[in-house]
Amino acid sequence: MRSMPKAGAWSGMAGIVLGLSVGVAAQADTSAEPSMQDTASVPRIVRVEEIVVTGSRLKTDTLEGPSPVIVLDRGKIDSLGVSSVSELLRFTSQQPYVHSEVFAVNGSQVVSLRGLGADMTLVLINGRRVVPSAGVVAQNAFDLNTIPLAAVERVEVLSDAASAVYGADAVGGVVNIILKQDVSGTVADLHYGTAQGGARERRASLTTGWSGSRGHAVLVFDAFEKGALPGAERTRIRDQDFRRFGGENYRVPNTNPGNVRSLTGENLPGLPSPFAAVPQGGSGIGLTPADFQATAGERRMDSLLKYEAILPEAERYSVAAFAELEISPHAKLFAELLYNDRRSDLELSPARLSGAVVPAINPFNPFGIDVAVDYRFAGMSSRHIMSEAELWRGVGGARGWLGGWEWEVSLLNTQEEGSSWTRNALDPARVAQALAASDPAQALNVFADGPAGSAALLSSLMAVPTVSDYGSDGTQVAAFARGAALTLPAGAVQVVVGAEWREEEILSGDFIGHPVDRRASAVFAEVGLPLIDGAMQIPGVHGLSLQFAGRQDHYSDFGDTFNPQFGLMWTPVESLLLRISHGTSFRPPELLRLYSSRDTFPYVIVDPRRNGEVTEATAILAGNPDLDPVEGESSTVGFVFTPQGQPGLRLTGSYWRIKLKKRVEVFLPELVLANEARFPGRVVRDDPSPADAALGLPGRVLSVDMSDINFGLLDTRGIDFGVSHVFDTAAGQWSASLSATWVKKYETVDVPDTAPLDRVGVADVEGTIPEWSAVATLGWSRRGLSVSTSARYTDSYDDATYLGRLDRRVASQTLFDAQVTWDSDAYDMAGSRWLRGLKLTLGVSNLFDEEPRFSEIGSSFGFDSSQGDIRQRFGYINLSKKL
Repeated sequence: MRSMPKAGAWSGMAGIVLGLSVGVAAQADTSAEPSMQDTASVPRIVRVEEIVVTGSRLKTDTLEGPSPVIVLDRGKIDSLGVSSVSELLRFTSQQPYVHSEVFAVNGSQVVSLRGLGADMTLVLINGRRVVPSAGVVAQNAFDLNTIPLAAVERVEVLSDAASAVYGADAVGGVVNIILKQDVSGTVADLHYGTAQGGARERRASLTTGWSGSRGHAVLVFDAFEKGALPGAERTRIRDQDFRRFGGENYRVPNTNPGNVRSLTGENLPGLPSPFAAVPQGGSGIGLTPADFQATAGERRMDSLLKYEAILPEAERYSVAAFAELEISPHAKLFAELLYNDRRSDLELSPARLSGAVVPAINPFNPFGIDVAVDYRFAGMSSRHIMSEAELWRGVGGARGWLGGWEWEVSLLNTQEEGSSWTRNALDPARVAQALAASDPAQALNVFADGPAGSAALLSSLMAVPTVSDYGSDGTQVAAFARGAALTLPAGAVQVVVGAEWREEEILSGDFIGHPVDRRASAVFAEVGLPLIDGAMQIPGVHGLSLQFAGRQDHYSDFGDTFNPQFGLMWTPVESLLLRISHGTSFRPPELLRLYSSRDTFPYVIVDPRRNGEVTEATAILAGNPDLDPVEGESSTVGFVFTPQGQPGLRLTGSYWRIKLKKRVEVFLPELVLANEARFPGRVVRDDPSPADAALGLPGRVLSVDMSDINFGLLDTRGIDFGVSHVFDTAAGQWSASLSATWVKKYETVDVPDTAPLDRVGVADVEGTIPEWSAVATLGWSRRGLSVSTSARYTDSYDDATYLGRLDRRVASQTLFDAQVTWDSDAYDMAGSRWLRGLKLTLGVSNLFDEEPRFSEIGSSFGFDSSQGDIRQRFGYINLSKKL
């Protein structure tokens, strides 16, 4: 992995952005007073007469294309009161689930459109693909928390495949994050929010911009801090005995004082039971078996998650810059820079012992024989998983016009490095030594109510932290040209032709001991063919057009792939658009899955061929260099209706279907053993013993190979609905919207020669796919005062465990949010310097403090982390001031 060239290439890139910015500032027209619409708090108006919509590089005079695109502009972002891009995407029904940050350990957040997986959704920044983030290279995904929300102008979500346009990974759709590029003036923003008991947020950002006759530049600084949410602050987590919900008891015997038990299963010496709880309130010194008479047969239990953080602590510092400078009447230079430095701290419970053997020579062992203890250390700092990462992303290029054609060339480079380590973890060898010590000063006293030894002794048990390094690099060169190839009676035939070359490299210290890379090159083309327009006055055809796209990719490690796509748009009347699109897609196997080193570890299994015998075998996990790309097909049929008599009213609907084959699967040992005949060569058994042969049993399992293979099939389909209306009344302007998704089918075949399983409406550890999900918003504004509300609906679904569906229904849930904003720009504040340009927002997410529904799929957490938000009610205040 290359080290960050901060003093070299990246200082050069920063210099380019600064140089262009200085050039813009030097020629800016400072005599003109910026209007309200030019300020940083108001999004730039998109000129419909010449735009590019995500999903195509063709320019068009309409916001609609063959595939549906959802646009979340700056006004929408502000009205929803979110503090990150990942939170914003919770308000799109096309993403059926979002996992809590605690399950990513390092606080990363990813997007998974249609629930296909984070590696099936392509993320773009300003229309250019991103490199998988260092902290989530195992998922081949991008961490959305890398992007400071203060720098975002809008987010466009294409819920259709687009490999013919963008290449790999655009299987489930595309999320295009457009950063601010045209701002005049300076705006400072402050944000503070908190939930009950923790999860405090603080943000400070500064946005400044310059513009002139020959260019413009923007610079954004953002600092964000989020506090942890202790598990003890939530009733669900504080008491993990879920029998009160009809579930399991996830409390554990790792307590303080702890529990002691016999190693043989026979009664402990002097007691009528093989186990007992250690007496409370004692020092553990001079105990005898008689002291355990009152607790014989008792096993003390505790909820460990109450000692942990269920949301991590995080800090993120970001800089985003953009500059564009006209160097001639027909050419411009542009540059982008994104820097992000982030850290996270996830607190775990204090160190604990499970079944640790305390030898008879331990001076505090009162039983005179070796015994086992379950114990939670007191007087020791909690364990912490620490993560940090630093990202540099730069783009430089030129664009212009030549002979009626628009052209662009660009160079993109991304470098990210990170590391993680565990603080205050125990060294098992040192613990075993202390348990076996005969010197009271050096021996662990795990029979005490409180610390098991002196501070010096406990400190000596700590392991030296092992740091895991990871990183990702990427370089991309791209060029394209677009223009009118010829003119037909219905209009000009628009064409885009281009080429790309890129190289990606990853390092994952836990899985690959050295950097691995791949190179890819591509040529692509798009054609927009107008067939009929309104001027032809053909009955039933106000407009008809076709779009074609094709892309040929060559990869250094698996070869070539070609992916076509077509789209048809038919406008029978001016107010109604009917559209259809179809295309193929692909995703190459992740570098980590190809080249990760062989790893073996002990795994307790239940052997179904030996009458459910429980034994320990060796699990094998390794990369597979023979993996093939995942292949997919997607189709969309839909409409857009904008009644002429109802300005501001828009209705949409789309039927969609996605089919995938050759999915890369990791098969857990339980699944392999349950279907051993269908996984030849993956289970290695010992030769049957004579006793086994007499009973007709196979030999015991020695190892199970759970490495990746291409196998899985997936077929999902459903319908998206949408309606929005903006209208004016004497009381003010109103806006309302509703978007909903109905998933008819989400079938997967995960085991060879078995029937497909439908995941719709069934809890799943990978993420639950509800049959229905919807988001509704309602807003009102008048003279600088605005009120907005939203509701997020999740349909009910069947609960499940890792073993399958349960006879329990997880109830539907609707979360309500509300906020109010006052903007002083609506009033004459000429005489008040401090109030002029001031905007104040107060809001509450999850207004009625709804708890997540109980679900067994959450295991020891007691809720479905892909649907529930354990943060619960969250209040916030935002303050914005134009400087």
